[in-house]
Amino acid sequence: MELRLSTFSIVAVDRDADEVGVAVQSKFIACGALVPWARGGVGAVATQALAEVTFGSRGLDLLEQGIEPSEVLDRLLADDPRREQRQVGIVHASGGAASFTGSECFEWAGGVTGDGFACQGNILVSAEVVAGMAEAFESSAGSRLAERLVEALRAGQRAGGDRRGQEAAGLYVAKPGGGYGGNHDRYIDLRVDHHDEPIEELARFLDLHRLYFERSPEEELLGADETLEEEIQGLLASLGKVGAGQDLWGALEDYMSWENLEERWVGRGRVDPRVLDHLRNHAKRADS
Repeated sequence: MELRLSTFSIVAVDRDADEVGVAVQSKFIACGALVPWARGGVGAVATQALAEVTFGSRGLDLLEQGIEPSEVLDRLLADDPRREQRQVGIVHASGGAASFTGSECFEWAGGVTGDGFACQGNILVSAEVVAGMAEAFESSAGSRLAERLVEALRAGQRAGGDRRGQEAAGLYVAKPGGGYGGNHDRYIDLRVDHHDEPIEELARFLDLHRLYFERSPEEELLGADETLEEEIQGLLASLGKVGAGQDLWGALEDYMSWENLEERWVGRGRVDPRVLDHLRNHAKRADS
């Protein structure tokens, strides 16, 4: 028996942020390793059902040549003897989108496209799954792309989701220069390979990603008065994170590096509020 990705996914773009991405949930282990493909400044592809994984890289290559998503689909499927068992969603960085569902995909199967996105799924409870995803994505305009993609998955699950249940989820957002170190486009690449509630676990991972790799806006940074300095000193000391002869800010910088929070270091005399929350929670857990 052939394994098929009973899956719902969304491919989408945020033109203002120059981000493209894919989010997927499936009753298929590690679906995030197969379904989502994205390239910064180019577009995104989701390949599922009887997934042809090469559609990911080949589709992105065609998008990079300036070919529109519907034409990309035609080219990918033209000589494919199993095209009717495929399901594919494609979005271009400029906002054009297309979705294909083969006639032999297991019911319910289909897709919805709109400005800057395409939702598709197979072995679903009903058409309401992709309709709910599309509505959630459109109604969340103004939020960040990754969060909108996760909300679309949540909406699909609320509408019934995959008829076989939940198992895995993935989120991939590409942005030119957006990856760690600033020299590649892998901005967000998160996977939940096996979990009872993979979408909620994916949302938790995304929050951790924001914590570790971003910093709060300048207007939210806290200037440290004497009271706050004393609190930070005490918290670090309770965790054994103040070295002999080390001053407060040197100890805090070392602590943040140890906790992988170095992206949120904002210099002596100020602190990112999420770092402070993390430090307080860390000390509370250690004391309990």
